[in-house]
Amino acid sequence: MENKAVKKTLTIPKWLNDAAESEGINFSQLLQIAFKERLGMVKKGERDAKR
Repeated sequence: MENKAVKKTLTIPKWLNDAAESEGINFSQLLQIAFKERLGMVKKGERDAKR
């Protein structure tokens, strides 16, 4: 599996962006974890350990 980064554009509501930024959420990291979880590549418990 190639580990090369690919840039993607994301559009979300402003209120959601503001809330996430105020919590210091790393969008890239969160999306990677969510995709891996959705694709069955990581277990939900492993996600919590990376916070």
